[in-house]
Amino acid sequence: MPPDSFSVPAAIIALVLALALVGVLLHHVRVRRDLAQARGQLAQARQEHEHRTRETSATEQRLAHAERQAQESAELLREARAQQELVRAETEHLITKRVPALLSHLRSPHVIVPGVQHQALAGTDVDRQHRALLDAFTRGVREEGERIDEAAQAVIRGAMSRVQTQALRAQDLLAGVQQRYSGDEHTALLREVLGLDMFNELIIRRVQVTGIACGATPGLSRDDTYLVDLMVGAISRVENFEQRIEGPANHLRRRIGVAARAAESILFITAELLANAVHHSYGTLKVTIAVHETNNGAAIVIDDAGVGLNEEQYARATRLLSGTQPARLVDLGNPPHTGWAAIGRQVAHYGLQVTVKKSAFGGVQAVLNIPTALLVEMPEHSRPSVLAPEPVRAAAPAFRPEPVASAPVASFARTEPAAETRQQTGEDLAPLPQRRRQSPPRPASGPRPGAGGSQGPDGKVLTTPEAAQKRWGDFQIGAEAGRREALPTQQHDITEGN
Repeated sequence: MPPDSFSVPAAIIALVLALALVGVLLHHVRVRRDLAQARGQLAQARQEHEHRTRETSATEQRLAHAERQAQESAELLREARAQQELVRAETEHLITKRVPALLSHLRSPHVIVPGVQHQALAGTDVDRQHRALLDAFTRGVREEGERIDEAAQAVIRGAMSRVQTQALRAQDLLAGVQQRYSGDEHTALLREVLGLDMFNELIIRRVQVTGIACGATPGLSRDDTYLVDLMVGAISRVENFEQRIEGPANHLRRRIGVAARAAESILFITAELLANAVHHSYGTLKVTIAVHETNNGAAIVIDDAGVGLNEEQYARATRLLSGTQPARLVDLGNPPHTGWAAIGRQVAHYGLQVTVKKSAFGGVQAVLNIPTALLVEMPEHSRPSVLAPEPVRAAAPAFRPEPVASAPVASFARTEPAAETRQQTGEDLAPLPQRRRQSPPRPASGPRPGAGGSQGPDGKVLTTPEAAQKRWGDFQIGAEAGRREALPTQQHDITEGN
């Protein structure tokens, strides 16, 4: 076969092979393109998957955070509800327990105001707000109470002033009746009048102490007065004083008096201390009173053998008698015991000092210290009243071999000692100003001793000072005896005592 007959099929085969190779190459290229596209899609799908995975993770995290927030919110809500319930219960405790207890505490300091009911609130804002509310409530109640108390005291001062004025006018009228009907033929009438006079005196003292406790003045004025005369006057203001009060014992060695501005206050304080001692000394127990001169003035000492006081009562007495804080009416009890409160006002006003302690007799010893600024030296020409006690005799000198007992304390209603007694004891006393001049001995041709006078130039009998003094003293002693007999038996006044 010719050579050309083999070249055509070979060319065809080569062409076919070339075409096949081209097709394979094209298919390979297409496959690679598809594979690259598939890889790109796969990568995109992976990216989308990763993105979605991240989004899912973020969503899960947000969900978990939301769940935690929901749980925390629920817990906070439960705590808030519990706190609200706690505050509600504490507020109810404040209204139902603490405020009423505070009101009781303001009336009676021994009542304890409870604190917070739940200790979990101690020191919190709720506790501080409740305390601030209680403090504001306390201030408001006290301010309003003080305003009401001051108004009540003003009303009582005005009422007591009017009552005291009328009682003093009644006292002047009774004194006039006593002078007009002082004869022996009017003994029964005079006894009744003296009883009324004593009752009127007690009314004046009660009115005076009530008014002074409310800020009034004593309502009476005096001149410079002997201190022993003020003691006698104070004793006469106490009911049943003759049976219940022993003394006064005068231990003064000079003519000591009290300045006019403080005389009535000293008498008032002494009378109230005596009345309180008598009130708490039951039965026939005696109350003793004495006056002493001290380095800083004078002191009046009152001892009783009564029931005494406990520690709380001593503390209350010290607080009221000091006068540092004026007592309110609501603090004086029901019925109000105004004695110590009234004394405290006078003590603070005049710079006095009143102390109380247990006496040697088991009762109470009250001491009124009067500063020198309130004391005066009485003039030589003046003399105490006939009822004033003589000074207690001085102790015997040291050079005597045997001590001489001092003379007993005389009652304020005793008679004057005899001239012989004064001559016998005159050596035992320190030199003192004479209270009176003794009249010279009457001549033998004078009137009889019982006449009580001397013959004047015109033939009339003149009354000597000694006779007039004795006559007036006898009248005073008889008046006091009649006043005591005229007093009917009655129960103790519940407003007495402090």
